[in-house]
Amino acid sequence: MSDLFTKMKKNEFSVSCMGSRERYSLPLALNVAGKLNYLYTDIYMPYWATKAIPLFTKSPAVKALLCRNHKDLPWSKVRQQFLLGLEFRTKIRKAKTLAEKQQLLIFYGGKYAKTVGSQIKHGENLIAFTGGALESMRASKDGGGVVILDQVDPGLAEWELIQKESSKYSDWGANSSSGHWNKKFQERVKRELDLADEIIVNSEYSKKSIEYWGVDKKITVLPIASSISRQQRININTDRPLRLLCLGNVSIRKGAHYAVEAVDRLFKKGYKVELVLAGELLVEKSKLQEFSGHKYIGTVASNDIPTLIDSVDVLLFPTLSDGFGMVQVEAISRGTPVISSAACAQIIEHNKSGFVIKNMSVDAIEENIVKYCNDRELLSNHSKEAYLRSEIYTQQQYNHIIKSKFSI
Repeated sequence: MSDLFTKMKKNEFSVSCMGSRERYSLPLALNVAGKLNYLYTDIYMPYWATKAIPLFTKSPAVKALLCRNHKDLPWSKVRQQFLLGLEFRTKIRKAKTLAEKQQLLIFYGGKYAKTVGSQIKHGENLIAFTGGALESMRASKDGGGVVILDQVDPGLAEWELIQKESSKYSDWGANSSSGHWNKKFQERVKRELDLADEIIVNSEYSKKSIEYWGVDKKITVLPIASSISRQQRININTDRPLRLLCLGNVSIRKGAHYAVEAVDRLFKKGYKVELVLAGELLVEKSKLQEFSGHKYIGTVASNDIPTLIDSVDVLLFPTLSDGFGMVQVEAISRGTPVISSAACAQIIEHNKSGFVIKNMSVDAIEENIVKYCNDRELLSNHSKEAYLRSEIYTQQQYNHIIKSKFSI
């Protein structure tokens, strides 16, 4: 990004994001380099608030709220809009369709970005995240700053894909997060892309998707660091039923319909398999109940993710489209192999730290699960390789990448 730096009046950046944006990897790395001006965000809790987490064991939403912080991000660097963020989170949890969620992002993202824009000083450079960026990007550019957009999802190509898949599987319920997208939101994101001096995406898959949108400017691929501790798996399941996990939204986009059918087939064939579904339920529960061999456990707070991953043998990630797929990194950080889609960041080395399915299907998922059912030595080897692979996704490695990418 040296060309950008020649335009900069100050050799530092502010970061603006609604949500934790994979738990603050980018502002953390900039802060380590001494180049973070401010972190603008909606909800950010003081780190001491995490001490209250044990009091809310039965409330994942409250626990998630208390986890919105990082011990290595100074409170003095944070500028938050707590009430706006709380109102936005409350309403978006009730939204039933992608279009409804995007309409909320237009309204609250616009209000949020306008407030950030009013706080930006002359010459302040900005890295802002999709949807809540436009007004703050304009303010930074008007003051002579450099603006970089972190495009968090594949955008139009993904929306078209998911709409097609939703129509095909319409019996999975109208409350799916899939379906028609909001054209005004599409226009807003496209304006953000056009306004940016440079664009960050988190995978080659996303880069190709953004290029499909007709964006003709430099796009930098920047992976995301894991936010959970690394731990090599010691005890490999050699004789118990193979336990699989789908972690994230239980939705059409995440491929839940493929996962439950594949496990159902194996279960009925006599294979000893169990599938745990964790995350917000965005398909009809009655549809899930048509299939055997799985259990839905609801949403999971971020601080409970390591324990959940440790309780299973394999992560199943059959997403139809994902800008990155952080759960893959979280899984391998705990020595858990992954059966993954190719429509996301290529975290997994095929047949080494898991399996990558190029063309997602129920048959392909079933075939790869069977390999682990029949060969627990393969499971053990993939577990070891998964843990070794996770080394390149630590915050320390990410700090080096940021330093190199930004020529700091």
